[in-house]
Amino acid sequence: MKILFTASEVYPLIKTGGLADVVGSLPNVLAEEGHEVRLLLPLYSGINVEEIHLNAGPVLGNPFGFGQMRLQVGHIPNSTVTLLLLDCPDLFSRDGGPYLQLDGSDYPDNHRRFAMLAWTGAVLSTYGNLIDWQPDIVHAHDWQTGLVPAYLKSWRQRVPKVVFTIHNLQYTGFFEAALYSELGLGEDMYDPEGLEYYGGFSMLKAGIQYSDAITTVSPTYTQEIQTEAYGCGFDGLLRSQQNKLTGILNGVDYDVWNPDTDPFIVANYNVHKLDDKQVNKHALRERCRLEPHNGLLFGIVSRLTTQKGLDLVLEAMPQFIDQGAQMVLLGSGDKSLEEAFLQFGQQYAGQVSIYIDYDEVFAHLIQAGVDCLLIPSRFEPCGLTQLFALKYGTLPIVRHTGGLADSVWENKENLPQTGFVFDQSVVEDLSEALSRALILYQDRESWRQIQQNAMRQDFTWEKAGKNYIQLYQSIANER
Repeated sequence: MKILFTASEVYPLIKTGGLADVVGSLPNVLAEEGHEVRLLLPLYSGINVEEIHLNAGPVLGNPFGFGQMRLQVGHIPNSTVTLLLLDCPDLFSRDGGPYLQLDGSDYPDNHRRFAMLAWTGAVLSTYGNLIDWQPDIVHAHDWQTGLVPAYLKSWRQRVPKVVFTIHNLQYTGFFEAALYSELGLGEDMYDPEGLEYYGGFSMLKAGIQYSDAITTVSPTYTQEIQTEAYGCGFDGLLRSQQNKLTGILNGVDYDVWNPDTDPFIVANYNVHKLDDKQVNKHALRERCRLEPHNGLLFGIVSRLTTQKGLDLVLEAMPQFIDQGAQMVLLGSGDKSLEEAFLQFGQQYAGQVSIYIDYDEVFAHLIQAGVDCLLIPSRFEPCGLTQLFALKYGTLPIVRHTGGLADSVWENKENLPQTGFVFDQSVVEDLSEALSRALILYQDRESWRQIQQNAMRQDFTWEKAGKNYIQLYQSIANER
């Protein structure tokens, strides 16, 4: 099949979260299965163009008056997937990130920027002569590409079929009603059965309404978003669309996240050489200036937001630090949480080490060096850090939600324990899970067995890729 991915970020070129990891891995798996995959992405000023060897592609003009557009064609490093970069300096050559200005606020013209990305995806899907290639399937990702099926609908195009993946329903692509006229879509699509959403319009809603199939990044999250508690106002719509809704758990690129070959850790190890994990633990303690200790070392690698439930850690952790546990945190996000964790680190200097940053290399050492990874999310569409942790024999402590519930098990029938799971987003439940970890850590034989259970789990992209291929084929054959 010919498949066009349309997305706003991709690892390793530009990344703000898990979306980039998915879009950086899944196309490669599909290509290895013999499918022709091309990837459309904005040409942000932050992308290093030297490593992707761009060639000038077709000129797309200035159809909406937002700036001259053309395609640049290249390849992602170490990939056979063709990269189509939407080159429009007026929209994408900015000093900030992909979505936010330097002060942390949204770009005021994000509706224009990602409408043009979606419009380009729809145009390439319809007019294959532009690149001498026409897809059977367009796979669009999150609100930034939600208008792809809306444009195809407005042009009365029945092919190609569109798969729309919701990576996080909380990001709705909501804009004021006055901006709708700039999208080039008919007034007939601005109604409750179309893009209208609480007095404005939502690009995410467009993707839900007009796509041929909708996926989320885990089976449990698919069920959760059909409830009022998790539906962000879309639960009724999603229930009405449940016949085209599927949950496919994300995978992991074990070429990147594998303690047996990882170049970023101090000592490589595997399920048969677990003792060498302790070498990384010692190195991590030294780097983080933690006092020498034989106790349990907790880790956090996360965005610092209320979604991630990390405020619960601040309340629950002190009693366990007093009992001899230690903790390392790497992350950034909400300024209030950053400041709270920095103060926590100062209060427990020598036992707690806080790094307000994101450092991909350091994240690997943390995964290899800590005993437990804390992921107490209030909701989690999929989560990737727990999948990394399992491979590294680092036992995740997770809340039973979304992809965390689908990948980490404790006392689950017919499944081996691979971590610690708690039910409610309350300090008491998290504290009980932390206590269970501390108690079990004293039984070194049982702890090692659970580490081995975790490391033997298989969350490869190949498994997820086969599910996507089945989905593509099923909707491509529909009339």
